[in-house]
Amino acid sequence: MPGSNVSVFDSTLYSPLFTQHEMKGIWSDDNLIQSWLTFEITIARVQAIQGLIPQQAVVSIEAVCNASNIDWPRLAQDTQTVGMAIKPLVDQLTEQGDDHVKKYLHWGCTTQDLLDTSLAMRVKQTLDLVRTQLVSLGNQLEKMAIAHKHTVMVARTNSMDALPTTWGLQVSSYLQEITRHIVRLDNLYPRATTGMYGGAVGNLSSIGPQGLAVRKGLFAELGLTEPKGLGNASLDNIAELIQFFALVHGTLCRIANDTETMGRAPMAEVREGESGGGSSTMPHKANPRAANMIQTLSRMGWMYASSAPNLMDQHDVRSASMRVLNWSLVPESSLAVSTALERAQRLVANLVVNKPRMRDNFEASRNFIMSEAVMMKVADKVGRGEGYSKVKAAIANAHDTGSLADVLKLDGEVSAILSPDEIDDACNPQLYLGCNDALIDETVAQYRQLLS
Repeated sequence: MPGSNVSVFDSTLYSPLFTQHEMKGIWSDDNLIQSWLTFEITIARVQAIQGLIPQQAVVSIEAVCNASNIDWPRLAQDTQTVGMAIKPLVDQLTEQGDDHVKKYLHWGCTTQDLLDTSLAMRVKQTLDLVRTQLVSLGNQLEKMAIAHKHTVMVARTNSMDALPTTWGLQVSSYLQEITRHIVRLDNLYPRATTGMYGGAVGNLSSIGPQGLAVRKGLFAELGLTEPKGLGNASLDNIAELIQFFALVHGTLCRIANDTETMGRAPMAEVREGESGGGSSTMPHKANPRAANMIQTLSRMGWMYASSAPNLMDQHDVRSASMRVLNWSLVPESSLAVSTALERAQRLVANLVVNKPRMRDNFEASRNFIMSEAVMMKVADKVGRGEGYSKVKAAIANAHDTGSLADVLKLDGEVSAILSPDEIDDACNPQLYLGCNDALIDETVAQYRQLLS
């Protein structure tokens, strides 16, 4: 039965469209609490190594820091009262622990240490998943680019027929962007996975001279980037993360846009191969639902990216109001990009490419899009300016029927320069692809080198 949820991310009805299963688990309350408990256990272990707390305190803290000990309704109620969940959590655990827990749990820590470090933990899990998804999509695109290296089609600029290209080359341009996204992710990774440990105002005063040693040990144990200097008011790394997701959305939206446009009935060059997308009233209609959802998720991602700089609206050592925004912006932007990647991978894996229709669509312009190829042939003999003028005049004076080759063979100016065979060759799209194969090959090589 439907519940009382109001967000598409938690809706019984809509959640499957807007969430990716693993990513939803990363940003679940269960994983949030677990990351806090992991922090408390880890900081206790490191402090014990430095001799700041007794080893027996670690044993006691490990025993009590168990998710089964959490009273969720009480935690929710106390969080509403306090405004943050860390003190209510520590209070619950302290009540259930022995004297060591009561004395040493959360020793020298502040709420922000847990909030920001647990955020870094989950961002690390997020980026690991997103990278895996980018590689999966890249592998699909690489396969398609190679398979369709010689699938000739019309290249369009400003939505108009321009010149010949191949579907493989167009797909390789998507792969180029995916390759750069993986590079961006790898460069972003250490910044986005930086934790926080500094105490109330970031100077480690509650720990004393061993503060830096504890900080180093903590982040080594957690596998996160150790913060340097004072960073309590800084969230530029998280704003950068959300805006990185927006760049990924840009590529996915372009793939979706091309799929939608090229799938229209008059063009019919590709179509989505996944089942579904049917109309409730028109039996013949199959809507491009994968493309539509990717477009929707992209717009959501760009909305989050435009909001991300608000996280940096800080003052003094720390301000809580804007930091609270990351409780919504980071999980939702992570879900949006991960779900879009999953949907894009399925779209590409199941895409039906209509090679004959791609070739037939040259007839939509009566093959006039080969005019540049003809012009270059003529220019080779009489110069570019004269060649351009003669071909342009021939097209301007053409009858309403007949292909470009027919028009040119009937034009005295052009036929005096090119033989019928030369005109036919110049009007053959297969012979005007330039460095098509080499461009695909170098794109594939870049991608493979990145993964090696």
